[in-house]
Amino acid sequence: MLSRGGLHDPGLGVTIAGLVQSAAVYVACVLSVSPSEVGLILFFASLMCLTIELVPLGAKKKALFPGLLKEAGSIVLVHFYTALLPSLLVLIVSGFPDARNATTTFVLLTIGNDSLAWLFGKYIGKKRNVVDVSPNKSIAGFIGGTIGSIAGAFLGLGPLAGSWRPLEWNYIILSLTLGMGMAFFVIAGDLFESALKRSAGAKDSGDIVPGRGGVLDSFDSLYFSAPFFVAFSFLFHLFGL
Repeated sequence: MLSRGGLHDPGLGVTIAGLVQSAAVYVACVLSVSPSEVGLILFFASLMCLTIELVPLGAKKKALFPGLLKEAGSIVLVHFYTALLPSLLVLIVSGFPDARNATTTFVLLTIGNDSLAWLFGKYIGKKRNVVDVSPNKSIAGFIGGTIGSIAGAFLGLGPLAGSWRPLEWNYIILSLTLGMGMAFFVIAGDLFESALKRSAGAKDSGDIVPGRGGVLDSFDSLYFSAPFFVAFSFLFHLFGL
């Protein structure tokens, strides 16, 4: 997409740096470091990797100066997608004390949103073209997706929760807040990825999973909702935190 959009493709090195960062987060989780310490490792590893990725720009020839800003932007975008956001998914799956329920709840929140958004949009949605980057989206679809995320939150913080389950009004308020927040970021991730494809004039984000928008269509909602899920869980001590 970067090449088709007239931007510089930073190459395989940036992707490898992202994989190294995700691996470092996973190793920290396996070594039973506390989640807060893993979060610090993630933060500093991300800064270090991004800095290393940007260093070569300082050695570019004079003839390449006009394109350096675009190249830097491409590197930051690729780092964001291949390093920072995937590392947060690793943290959810491997670093939470109650990782099983955290992962299950996260999946329910995102898959529930996608499923009900499709169902409502297909059978109820009439007003479409709500956003230009994704003309098939409808208001009914957005409402259905929000309901799906809220239902996933009530399940994840209630029947599926462990001994840390929030009680009474805390359970209701936290479930509604988590569900609505996740719904917003799931939708935002989907729209952002669509915007990237529109900007590049591409139907698919890549060739790995052709015909359904590309491989990023399988991860965009997970990527954008992961930071909110992690921050919300730490803030309100969910999933044994």
